[in-house]
Amino acid sequence: MSEISELAINDDEKRSLVRSNIEEFNQDILNKLNENTRRAYLSDFDQYLNFCRINSLTSMSDNWKDTKNSIKAYFTVLVNSNLKRASIQRKLATIKYFLGISELPDPFKRSKLLRDFVSLHLKKSKPAAQKQAEPLTAELIIELNKTFDDKSLVDVRNKLLLNMAFDSLFRASNLCGVEFCHIHRKTNSVFAPYSKTDQDGHGIYGYVSPRTLTLLDKWSEATGIENGPVFRTFSPNLTVQHGPMGYDAMYKTFKSFGARLGNGLEYSCHSTRVGATVSMTEKNRPLVQIIHAGNWKSEKMAVRYGERANIAKGGMAGIIE
Repeated sequence: MSEISELAINDDEKRSLVRSNIEEFNQDILNKLNENTRRAYLSDFDQYLNFCRINSLTSMSDNWKDTKNSIKAYFTVLVNSNLKRASIQRKLATIKYFLGISELPDPFKRSKLLRDFVSLHLKKSKPAAQKQAEPLTAELIIELNKTFDDKSLVDVRNKLLLNMAFDSLFRASNLCGVEFCHIHRKTNSVFAPYSKTDQDGHGIYGYVSPRTLTLLDKWSEATGIENGPVFRTFSPNLTVQHGPMGYDAMYKTFKSFGARLGNGLEYSCHSTRVGATVSMTEKNRPLVQIIHAGNWKSEKMAVRYGERANIAKGGMAGIIE
């Protein structure tokens, strides 16, 4: 993170402390953050600093009221933009994160007026309900599996990716880090060293079906790869590379599944996570099992993802045949 030029700190000792904290963050923490987290932090905070610079505002100050006014002005622009609620909340959380690093007073903690201003404007302009990823359910996985060409290395990889994503309910960030050594055949499980909800760094486990293990063997036999990243990138001439697939490559792969199915729908890396939850709900799996399968901390997201399936089981089901 570059040096912050908009600091408005009169006390030399405090100013020195802030700069020291920023330097320590750059040296000891920044490169240890997950790549996506690091990129989001730096991009979001850079946008805030640029906004303050362009508008001659103080980005960070030992006078929390000055920082409050800058954040309020920045938030007003964000809430009137096309950004989604979650993106705006993430950008505000980034500012609070760097205020914490700098050990400067946080106006969100000091001012109920600021908290209410943000909360009420978000509630009015950006409803909390987010568009849910289009689910890839068990039935659609079966249909998709029929569309892959076993003679195409790209298709062999993508079929494996689809099925492992569905079985494990892993996010794209988890799948990017899966290596052959993380597959445990005796327990039908896959280990993900990193998860955005795993603050302690213990990693998480997901299920892999016998079908997916067979697909893994086909991928290994076709490429000769038996260790390192499971999901690899391809060169322009379709040669398998040593490096793992990144998020963008996975996103493009999932986006292509709608064309394969010919249903006009647009899928994302979250579609298998949602679809697996819908399928488990339809099969009346106990909620505790669904929560465990998705590595959730509470029932909130499991219930939300399963809402579509539960509608068909609601009080109106069967009223009119």
